[in-house]
Amino acid sequence: MMLSRAGWKVLVVEQSDVPGGASKSRELTLPGYVHDVHAANIGFFLGSDTFNEFKNDFFANGFGISAGDQPYASVFPDGDAVCGYMDPQKMIDELSRQSPNDAEAWKQLLEEFNRFSGHLLGILKMPMPSAGVLRQAYKTYRSLGGSDFWDLVQILLSSGRSFVDSRFESEKVKALFTPWGFHLDQGPDVAGGAMFPYLEVPLDYMNGLAFSTGGIGKMMDAMIAFIKSKGGDVRLGAAVTKVKVENGKAVGVELADGSALSAKKAVVASVTPPKLFGPLVDEGELPGSFMRKVKGFRYGAATMMVHLAMDGPVPWAAGDHISKCSYVHCGFTTDDISRTYYESLLGYLPTSPMLVVGQQSRLDDSRAPEGKETLWVQVRAVPPIPKGDAAGELTATNWEELREPYTERVLNKIESVAPGFKERILATHVMTPPDMEKDNPNLVGGDSVSGSHHLDQHFMFRPFAGWSRYRTPLKNLYMIGQSTWPGAGLSAASGYLCAKDLL
Repeated sequence: MMLSRAGWKVLVVEQSDVPGGASKSRELTLPGYVHDVHAANIGFFLGSDTFNEFKNDFFANGFGISAGDQPYASVFPDGDAVCGYMDPQKMIDELSRQSPNDAEAWKQLLEEFNRFSGHLLGILKMPMPSAGVLRQAYKTYRSLGGSDFWDLVQILLSSGRSFVDSRFESEKVKALFTPWGFHLDQGPDVAGGAMFPYLEVPLDYMNGLAFSTGGIGKMMDAMIAFIKSKGGDVRLGAAVTKVKVENGKAVGVELADGSALSAKKAVVASVTPPKLFGPLVDEGELPGSFMRKVKGFRYGAATMMVHLAMDGPVPWAAGDHISKCSYVHCGFTTDDISRTYYESLLGYLPTSPMLVVGQQSRLDDSRAPEGKETLWVQVRAVPPIPKGDAAGELTATNWEELREPYTERVLNKIESVAPGFKERILATHVMTPPDMEKDNPNLVGGDSVSGSHHLDQHFMFRPFAGWSRYRTPLKNLYMIGQSTWPGAGLSAASGYLCAKDLL
């Protein structure tokens, strides 16, 4: 959008018949039921520089925001739940019900967050590394003082478990935070896994957890409309098979149909590095040291998606109010999530996978027929290639044979905290890890965040050291997307920062 606004002639080439990559919508189950295929939460996008600069254009081109006043909840096998409310008093009352001490700890966290968050969010919008980041770090040090500055650094390096254990006493209150690290590939005991929960929980409390009205595809449609209004175009069903290179410079691309497209100023590839360098860019055009880094790029655990058409809302045992929450986590405790993480990491189907249940149609009635619902269930996490079942029940080791029995395990987990849930299912659409990659080649092995976010592959090391600022060894070839800084989360920051560099 920035390049189009600046007068560049922009052509977006997409191999799928639906634009958006991991941010698209389809009628997957039944006609009239609109599902976000992969990504759903647009909170970070709404706080992005891209949205800030093009807000009026988005709204003018049909984009809308759906958000309620209950952003999240965590449910438990005993029929209880902890529900997040945007109303300050309701939130305090809910936490006090579990632990008065934790209610006080929440107040302290918010006070700290209000001091810290501006500095941290500012860094997430800057090239990494850069002089701007150093200036921001120094400004943060001067503003906060030494003690608070190092407290912030400690949060960035902490695991999710150490973060919640140092703040809260109730396992149920902790469960509002620890699942969020696993939205990336950061199990509760992974260093650096505290940052995403630290940002997401307070931000959603303040701003709500938002969805794109009518499906996340509507957000993509608004972007496309803007590009076309500036003379650009988007070509769907056009798979790139080669990046053309002449004298160390990217000059265009070749498509699967044999046609060729020239690029005068830049080829910008939103392609995960191992899918770009080698398959699309000949290794002979690249330094051996660079290709070693490409081949060392690591993916995280896989995701499985279960999309449901429902004959009414989920009958949560904890009460009807839970059906009004944007996201409901079925992770139970920190130990449960940690067990799931390590089982999947070792190649075993988790006995009790962590589930993120998105209730988009409860906030946006355009997604389903009157009186009906859609349900978005992200299964985090599963092994890309299973070698066994941690529960010892399933013997198959390929996803085609595991599709139905493992889906049944997922549905049974929701049924355990929402009796009668399965009776309301009208239709089911399951995407196993191979399905995820087939739908979007960037989701290698079903990794929904396009590469591990452990500390050695994050910040200035994303996608790898020395190449975190979107440039490549080839002139005029740039890489953006979840595989690059600042990673997953629909912030649109990599494209924005790359465009600023180009301009």
